[in-house]
Amino acid sequence: MKASASSFLAATVLFAGVSASSFLQAQAPFRYDAATVSGLPARNIGSAVMSGRVAAVDAIEQDGRITVFVGAASGGVWKSVNGGTTYKSVFDRESVQSIGAVAIDPSNPKTVWVGSGEAWMRNSVSVGNGVYKSTDNGENWTNVGLKDSEHIAKILVDPNDGNNVLVCATGHLWDDNEERGVYKTKDGGKTWNKVLAGGNLSTGCGLLAMSRQEPKTIYASMWDFRRKGWTFRSGNLPTSASGLFKSTDGGDHWSEITGSSAKGLPDKPWGRTAVAVAPSKPQVVYANIEAEKGRGLYRSDDGGATWTKLDASNFMVWRPFYFGNLIVDPKDENKLFKPDLILLYSTDGGKSFNVVSGGAHGDFHDVWINPKNPNVVIAGDDGGLWRSEDGGTRWKHQVNLPISQFYHVSTDNSDPYHVYGGLQDNSSWVGDSSYPGGVSYSRWENMFGGDGFWMFEDTSDPDYIYAEAQGGEIGRVNRYTHEIRGLKPLPNYGEKKLRFNWNTPIHMSPNEKGTIYIGAQFLFRSRDHGQSWDRISPDLTTNDPEKQKQEESGSTIRPQRCIPGFIRFRNLRRTERLSGSAPTTATCSSRVMAAQHGPTSWATLQAWGRIHGCRRLRPAGSTKPRLMQPSIGTRLEI
Repeated sequence: MKASASSFLAATVLFAGVSASSFLQAQAPFRYDAATVSGLPARNIGSAVMSGRVAAVDAIEQDGRITVFVGAASGGVWKSVNGGTTYKSVFDRESVQSIGAVAIDPSNPKTVWVGSGEAWMRNSVSVGNGVYKSTDNGENWTNVGLKDSEHIAKILVDPNDGNNVLVCATGHLWDDNEERGVYKTKDGGKTWNKVLAGGNLSTGCGLLAMSRQEPKTIYASMWDFRRKGWTFRSGNLPTSASGLFKSTDGGDHWSEITGSSAKGLPDKPWGRTAVAVAPSKPQVVYANIEAEKGRGLYRSDDGGATWTKLDASNFMVWRPFYFGNLIVDPKDENKLFKPDLILLYSTDGGKSFNVVSGGAHGDFHDVWINPKNPNVVIAGDDGGLWRSEDGGTRWKHQVNLPISQFYHVSTDNSDPYHVYGGLQDNSSWVGDSSYPGGVSYSRWENMFGGDGFWMFEDTSDPDYIYAEAQGGEIGRVNRYTHEIRGLKPLPNYGEKKLRFNWNTPIHMSPNEKGTIYIGAQFLFRSRDHGQSWDRISPDLTTNDPEKQKQEESGSTIRPQRCIPGFIRFRNLRRTERLSGSAPTTATCSSRVMAAQHGPTSWATLQAWGRIHGCRRLRPAGSTKPRLMQPSIGTRLEI
């Protein structure tokens, strides 16, 4: 009986195994798509210690309590009901996370307007899909239109009628489009009318301004601009449609303020203009004008009829595409902030400015001044949010906004694993993927400086990390002592300097431990931890001299600086393993290259189009472009 039972059991197990095997072989191949991981929620591991770019701020004080809404460049909208002590994200369910403008309805603070798509037009800027409105203090949102505007710089709400709203739509960065200019709704966003159009399809709205004392008087700057992968045009054409406009009927009709209609303004062409009206004295108007001749800050004391040129120092005139804002004190028309690399403050009506940002991060974009107590100031910059209780002399960093902008991330094989990443304007960091009690900001460690981009653990020695900052500044970092050895490849003797991208990619070989790649116009490989580099490709760019004049653009009106070079690596594991070749690469001078049979044989796979900000890209030899939406990790930085 025992033998018989054992034989029966063995036969049963064998049959079950054969049946299971046959069943599995008969099954269709396993499908892996979005639905497979749809039930896995995202887990926030931070960190707020380095925070990220804040593009817009608005707040209101009621019954001694300040409610703040913060628009992040790529982190959605955050709300505080206690003046910034704590924040919560209120925009997570929406389809975009880039915010350009936030406005609270003065007559009904439960109504909040948000313009999506940051309008400080660097080339890593993210796009939006129109205007959002909340009628329950930011808890729920509805998209109410202008979905093709992509970037919105300002929203003005009539303080006497919350249904009257003006929107400053900057428009597309990389190409022409119709939905740009100044738009108005009279029915709370149900319908929109374009009330001020640009002179061409590359001109959108740069900024809007009004005083609540005279809400029918509106000022608008119009901005003619275009970014390409290797340059940026702000004005810079005799036919530029940039200009300053005024409306006296709430935005229904406009007249341009020009040299013939007003005295004291600089000659055209103009680039971007920041405009602000003194809340306490509406006849006082400030305009920071980008122009080839006469650029600087201008002031009018008669509503734009005559102008006086004031400060034209370096920080007042540089990078207006990124620092295009002015904020006037609500009680004193002679006090104003100029957001810039540092925060500038004038107490003499714009004649001179002092730096007031102290130890704050820098690259400021927006400021809110409490109209009931102007000593309370909230400012947003590339390092997050800052609050001052003494009018801007001392600042407290709000380390409770996890809106860090990671360009690239990687992981190691530790248990639990570590997360490595480079951040926009916030260096390179490594943090825990999990930790008892949660990953607090103290679990994140700064490992490298500059703008952080690519970062990897050295696969041949986990005590070291490779990290890269702007312009190909790569270093090998001891993760315990923080000693750094610079590894950047150098040009050959007598050769011009190498053309590194601002966001120069590095990549570790998945097949050869310790082998690392980096790209300028040539692809380099090192097999000895960066002690030496082999140049394993010819010049893979088009080497077009017209696309190598970026350093001539130091002047404000001229095309702004960017550095062409390599953008990304593709198919690294497969190409190395199958043929010993180098990875597929792409350059901002519009070529996609691959080494098909080893690093000495390169072929063009795709050409034409704009690889950076590539709106259209076509295969070599084809006449039909294929639409291609860029990602933040594939664009040049400046």
